[in-house]
Amino acid sequence: MAEIYVNPQKAKEFCIEAFEVLGVPKQDAETVATNLVEGELRGLGSHGVSRMKFYINKLEGGGFNPKPDIKIIRERPSMLVMDADNALGAVAGTKAMSMCIEKAKKTGSACAAVRKGNHFGIAAFYSMMALEHNMIGFATCNSNSLMAVYGGTSRILGTNPISIAVPAGKRLPLVFDAATSLVASGKIIVADIEGKPIPEGWAMDKDGKSTTNAKEALEGALLPFGGYKGSGLSIMVDVFSGILTGALFGLHIGELRGSPEKGQDVGFFYGAVDIDSFEDVNTFKTRVDQMIDELKASKKAEGAERIYMPGELEFIKKEANLRNGFKIGSGVLKDLMDIKNKYGLKSNPEEWLEV
Repeated sequence: MAEIYVNPQKAKEFCIEAFEVLGVPKQDAETVATNLVEGELRGLGSHGVSRMKFYINKLEGGGFNPKPDIKIIRERPSMLVMDADNALGAVAGTKAMSMCIEKAKKTGSACAAVRKGNHFGIAAFYSMMALEHNMIGFATCNSNSLMAVYGGTSRILGTNPISIAVPAGKRLPLVFDAATSLVASGKIIVADIEGKPIPEGWAMDKDGKSTTNAKEALEGALLPFGGYKGSGLSIMVDVFSGILTGALFGLHIGELRGSPEKGQDVGFFYGAVDIDSFEDVNTFKTRVDQMIDELKASKKAEGAERIYMPGELEFIKKEANLRNGFKIGSGVLKDLMDIKNKYGLKSNPEEWLEV
């Protein structure tokens, strides 16, 4: 079956219906569905509706708590620590980042730490929450061991993403969002679902040899980006998201794809910086625009048609995907149809436009 172009609103409605069937309150279901669809819209299908299979398995098995008792266990004017009680990651993450932003309005900057969390989608979903408040947003999350440390071959580090969002004036915001691995694990998962090979250099097999087979890669280990640089950043994200929050870290984090009865206990660490507390907002944005203009006007490398800023491609993809719909493959469609049929959902992915 060819790839299909999915209407974002229909995809969101499908996800909401599926979550509600499994006991997730409507508002929380909408939050998680919005998170997954936003991943698709920004061209990050690795963190989009392909994750529904794993979320549903965890909800059904009891690993994800549909109605968590989220508690603030430590709090000061510019910080908080949250126990997410095995909530869906986007539910706890959105609540924590919102509180972080509210604190930053009063104190100039604030941090939020979350323990007992689960997979939270794209990190930019949270850092970008700060933009509409004229703030710089920061978000990190650790993950289960999928990546080798620099110089090793064992799966011992998470892909541990980091995102920073900075508002601009006339220009698009600067939004950096990247895993510390050479590639997000979700891209390999999608390749495995679709039965496609992966590029050389993304991962090693279980024997420590380079592989282009997605299944072998998932049994082996991903590689950090930039060698020791990505490896070092992954370790530091684990310190902030895992050790400082009181969540699990490294080898101890639960898997997303397995053990449906167990939560992951990943940690999130968020930050919000109120620009007006440091500098006039309009002056700041004008200077950010100036920096972007100067970077874009710099001499281009051979073969480069355009110089892109962090997040710019994702904004372009989102605009196109809102207009045309986003693409999923036949493997992801099958997983969604399995969910529809198992739970008797009204929303039917096969009715989404096929081209």
